[in-house]
This record gives sequence, C-alpha cells and structure tokens, in this order.
Amino acid sequence: MIHVLGLVTAVLAGSAPSRQAALVPEAELAQLTAGNTDFAMALFSELTAEKADGNLFFSPFSITTALAMTYAGAEGETARQMAHTLHFTLPEGRLHRAFSEALRRLDPAFREELIYEEFEPLTLEIANALWVERTYRLLDDYTEIVESSYGARAANVDFSRDPEGSRAAINDWVADRTRDRITDLLPPGIIDTLTRVVLTNAVYFKGAWGHQFEETFTRDEDFTTLSGETVSVPMMHQTERLEYCHACGCTAVRLPYSDWASSMLILLPDGDLSGFEQSLDREALEEITGSLAGREVALSMPRFEFTSSFSLADVLKRMGMTDAFGSDADFSGMTGVRDLYISAVIHKAFVKVDETGTEAAAATAVVMALGCAMSEPPVEIRFDRPFVFVLMDDLTGSILFMGRVADPRG
Repeated sequence: MIHVLGLVTAVLAGSAPSRQAALVPEAELAQLTAGNTDFAMALFSELTAEKADGNLFFSPFSITTALAMTYAGAEGETARQMAHTLHFTLPEGRLHRAFSEALRRLDPAFREELIYEEFEPLTLEIANALWVERTYRLLDDYTEIVESSYGARAANVDFSRDPEGSRAAINDWVADRTRDRITDLLPPGIIDTLTRVVLTNAVYFKGAWGHQFEETFTRDEDFTTLSGETVSVPMMHQTERLEYCHACGCTAVRLPYSDWASSMLILLPDGDLSGFEQSLDREALEEITGSLAGREVALSMPRFEFTSSFSLADVLKRMGMTDAFGSDADFSGMTGVRDLYISAVIHKAFVKVDETGTEAAAATAVVMALGCAMSEPPVEIRFDRPFVFVLMDDLTGSILFMGRVADPRG
C-alpha cells in the first residue's frame, strides 16, 4: 500500500511518466475535483432529504459530466446559474480542458502504466454522446468542445418524425455502454417531436476487492433497516488490516479494490442517519479520509444489490439552476440563438456488492427541447444498520458513485 500511495502522490504532483504529462496545471485539476466534490455532497444532501427512506445510489461524476457538456453551450445568466449550482469555479475554457484531463486519467490506457504489475486492474469505462435532430444544426465551436474535451461525437437522429425510435436508439447505446445494467434510461414520452438535443454520459465500473471476503464465512444475520425493522440478510465477514477511523460522527472503513488505486469508503453514523447525511460535505469527507489509519479490522457487512432512478430537474432548480429549464434559458452557445431549454435531466444507477467485489453502472441524459497497529486487537465493525458508501477513484480524488443502504434486500 505504501508504494501505491507514493505513486498516487507522484501522479497528483505531476511527476508521472513523461508521455503521461498533464494537459492542464495540477492546481486546476484539483480545483475541478474540489468543485465536483462540493456538487456531489450538495446533491447527496438534496436527494437524501427528498427520499427520506429506502436505498439510494447515484453517480455524481456522470451527472456532472453530462451537465458540463450542456454548460459548454450556456450563456449569460443561464451559464452563471449552472456554474454556481455545479460548483464550476474555473473559467469555461480551462474548465473543459480540466474535464478532459480528468477523463484521460480515468481511462484504462492511462492507468495501465501507473498500476504495478502484481496488482489486478479493474474495469472502468466512461462514454459520452451527443444526439442531435437530423434537421437541426449546432455551432461548430460547440461541437468541437464536446468532442475534443469529452469525446462526444454528434449523432443525427430523427426526433421530429420518430421520437420513440430515437429514444430506443439512445437507450440501446446506454445499455451497451453499461453492460446492460442500465436499461430504459429514457422512459416513454420523455422524447417528443420538439426534442432537438440529448446529451448522455454512461459509466461502468467492475472491481474485485483487494481483500476478498471468503464466501464460506457469509451467513444470515440481523440487519436493522431504516424503518426500524429487523431483517435477516447475508452478512459477509473478513478480518484484515484496513484503513479505519472514527471522525465527524461516524465510523469509517476504506476497502481497497484490487488495483489499489480505487476504493469504497463506508461510513456508519454514530446516531441519526438523516442528520449525518445532511451534515456530510467536502470538508467533513476530507477530515474523515485524512484521519484514516491502518488497523486490524474484523469487518461485517451485508451483500446488497439495487437500482435507483431520478428525475433531477426539480432538484437542480432548488439548487439554483432555474433559468436552464424554462423560457429564460440561454443556450445560444450551442446554436447561435436562444431556442433551446432543458426539458429533463434523467439519471439511473445500479450497484451490486458481494464477496468478490463491486459492480456499478450509471447513466445520465440531459434532454433539450425547442422551447492502527498490528499488535492491537482487531476493532470490530458491523454495518448492520443503514450506512452511507462512497466509491472513489483515488488517483484523481473523483467521487464516481455514492449511496445509502437502508435495506440490503433492495
């Protein structure tokens, strides 16, 4: 683990191999990551307040990336509100270059050089696409930004004459990019004859644990759900040296994946889950991760698998992004005229955690229409009541996925 931490430090300091030289200053990449984390925490607070019970899972990175591509065409007050809501603090040109660098560092080709041969790589695939009505023209400057910075090539579809066929094509693309874990992202009726542009992002992750759970140790045990009901669920067990701490009103354990460059951070609140979720922000997360230290841990946690779906328009409006969804929208940076507005932002995410590792997938569509020491005894930690988890890329600090387990039965 010492080698990997040193490696991560070297990458973030800009001392990676020469052919991996950063496209943007490290300070700007760090500024982008900090803003993305602020947005992730703010959105998590909104979603958990809106959905006070049940399981919840989403990909802040997917949502931010899809909206960043949309932001590239925003102007005036619409752009200001989007930047404020999304916590974009870099000037626009540098922002898109920073996103391009973040996506490059998440690409397997980049990471391959940075992971030691004895470590097992994981699967992380990110894809972006721009779907445009065949009779509708976008500005060349806009399409150049989304293609060069986000790798999103424009595909012509027939929204005007065949909205359902176009919806099916986009859903098929999402399903293909997420290994069929995200299907039917766009529900019937969300695409109509006035739809002109849809921007999509898909993220797929599959990683084995660095320390796998022995399936023979898994047994049915009690878990107290968010509603207070005690249910029997398959509980996994392992005793390993893991990074652990108690800070900011929670017990935290970091579970590394087999590449030792990504991890799942699991947070068990001391008391009320809702209060903890509302207090969780970037500063708290940084304090928690900064407090982690190696300790022998006897860990118990449930297997779980579920899917979450969100329509994010109202949430984003509450967060300050109001003009983009109505007649005041200004996306003239896309077309040269103010004829587009966002009609929907749809997000869907899937997660499966078992003895071998984690599989997670998410997709976002922005629809636009006219209009501790080894000698110590193990600390026992049981995730046998609702908890929060954060799936992180440790090379970039990006929060890829985030969620709450209220009932492991799904």
